[in-house]
Amino acid sequence: MTSIETRSKFTVLFAAVLLFFCGQFARAAENNSTVEGVVQDASGKPVAGAFVKLKNNDRHLEFMVISQAQGRYTVSNLPAGKYVIQGVGGGYQSNVSAPVDVAEGKTAKQDLSLTAKQAPMLPRAWPMKTPEALMVTVSKDLPDGDGKKLVAARCTTCHNTERFVGFHMPREDWAFTIRRMRARMRTAKIRDLTPDEAKLAIDYLTANFSPLRQVDLNDRLPRTLLEGKALHYRAVQYDIVDTMLGSEPHDVAVDPHGNGWVSQRAGKLGKLDPKTGIVTEYKIPLTPGSMPGTHHAVIDKNGIAWISENWAHQLNRLDPKTGEVKQLLIESKTPINAPSFGNFTLDQDGYVWDARADRVVRMDPNTGKVLQQWPLQANSSYDNAISYDGKYWGGSGPANWGNTVEMLDIESGKMLNLNSGTHMMTAKRGGFDPYGNTWWGGADGSLIELNAKAARIDEYTPPIAPHPYTDFYEAMPDKNGEVWAGVLHGRQMLRFNPKTSHWSAYQMPEPYSYDRRTYIDASTHPVTVWYVDYNGYLVRVQPLD
Repeated sequence: MTSIETRSKFTVLFAAVLLFFCGQFARAAENNSTVEGVVQDASGKPVAGAFVKLKNNDRHLEFMVISQAQGRYTVSNLPAGKYVIQGVGGGYQSNVSAPVDVAEGKTAKQDLSLTAKQAPMLPRAWPMKTPEALMVTVSKDLPDGDGKKLVAARCTTCHNTERFVGFHMPREDWAFTIRRMRARMRTAKIRDLTPDEAKLAIDYLTANFSPLRQVDLNDRLPRTLLEGKALHYRAVQYDIVDTMLGSEPHDVAVDPHGNGWVSQRAGKLGKLDPKTGIVTEYKIPLTPGSMPGTHHAVIDKNGIAWISENWAHQLNRLDPKTGEVKQLLIESKTPINAPSFGNFTLDQDGYVWDARADRVVRMDPNTGKVLQQWPLQANSSYDNAISYDGKYWGGSGPANWGNTVEMLDIESGKMLNLNSGTHMMTAKRGGFDPYGNTWWGGADGSLIELNAKAARIDEYTPPIAPHPYTDFYEAMPDKNGEVWAGVLHGRQMLRFNPKTSHWSAYQMPEPYSYDRRTYIDASTHPVTVWYVDYNGYLVRVQPLD
C-alpha cells in the first residue's frame, strides 16, 4: 500500500465515551420549575430594565433575564435545585441572595432590592490582561527572581516580553500557557523545556504575574437600564466541565434533536442535552505524533458528527449511537502540528468543501479525493460556506490579516473576487444570508457583507467601543436575514438588521466573551442563538421577539 493510498482511507476506531452532568447532582428530569419576583430600588420603587442573574452551582448553570414592567421578572423552565440570585441595573446591585430552593414543578419567589452601588466600570481588556490603554505604563522588563534568566532566554524566542507581562493569571493558567508553548516549540523544532525548567517557569510567572484583584462579574455590565429589544431575551450559560486541563472549547453545532455539540482543543467532543443538563463526552482517538485538538464541528441531517482536527489534518466521522469514529487523513503540504485542515463545511449532498493552498476544493468525505477545484485570489480562506440553495460557495480571507472575500458560482465555475484595498478588514468566519450574500466577522471591528447582487463589499460598524476594543471572530445570519455576532473583549451578543440598520446588544452572564462559533437554530421562533466561548462556556441566547 502506498503512502497516498494510506492517506485516502478511513481509520475506524471507537471514541471513549464519558457520561456526566452539568453538576454532580443533576437528574434527567424535564425543566419545569420557575422563579419570579420584583426588582426594586432602595426606595422600594419597581425597576424595569435591570439584569437578573440566577446561578445553580451544582449544575454549573447560569440564567440571565431582564426585569419587565413594574419591575417583575419570571424565569421559567428551570431545573429544580438551589439558586443564588442577584439583580443589577442603573448603577446599583442587590446583594447575592441566600440559596433559593426551587422544587420540581413549583414556583419560588425572590424579590431583589438594588441598594449597593456597582463598582466603577473597567476599561475593556482581554480576560486577566491589562487594558490596552494602560499597557504603556507596564514595564517590559522582567522582575528579579528565580526563573528570570530562564524565562528571558526561552519565553522570548518567538515574541518579546510584551506578549505576557500584561497578563495576571492563576497558576493553572500559567501552567497551561507553558504547556501550549512547549508544544509549539516542538513543532518549530526548538529545544523543549525539561520538566524542571517548565516548573521553574511556571513558579516564576505565578509569583510575579498573579491576579491583581478578585474578579467582579458585574464590572462590565451597563450602568443604564435597558430599553427596547434589549429587554426581551433570556441567556442560559452552561459551564463546560473541564475534565482535561486546557480543554478550550472551539466550535458549537446543534443536532436535529436540539442537543448542543462542542468541540474542544483537548481532543474531545461534548454533547449537551439542554432539557436535562446531561453531557455525553466523546474522546476522539489521538493521532500519534500530533497535538490533540478538535476544531470545527458539523452535524449532518442524520445526526452524524463531522469534526476536523487542525493539528492532525484529519476529518473525523462520529456516529453518536455506536461511538464509532472513522478518521480520514486529509492531504496537506503543511507538516503535522502546524494548522491546516480546519474550517471545512458540508454541502447538501454531504461533500466536503475546504479552501487552502491557493484553491477551493470539493472532496469526497469517505476518501478525501478532490472531485473539483477552483483557484483562489488569496492563498486560503479562513472559513467556507454554502448558500441556502446549494449553488454558491463563499469564502472569507486568510487566517491572519487580509482584505479579501470571494464567491463561487458552482455550476458555471465563475468566481467573484473582491478586496478592500489597503484597508485590512480581515474577514474571519461567517455564512450566507437567505438572499445569497455572505457575512463575515471582521477582525478590524466591523461586520463584513459581500453584496452578491451589487458585487461589492459593505462594512457595518456597531455603535459600541471601537477597534481594538471591539472585533469579531464570526458573524452569522439567521433565516430572516438578521446578523448575529459575539463581541470579543466584551460581554455582548449583537443583532443587526441590515434592512433597518438597527443594532440590538444582548448582555451575557460573564464579563468577557470570546465567541469562536455561532450557531443559529432556525427551528424555533424566534430563532435561538448558540455560541461557544473560548473561556469555557456554552451559551444559548433566546430572543423573545
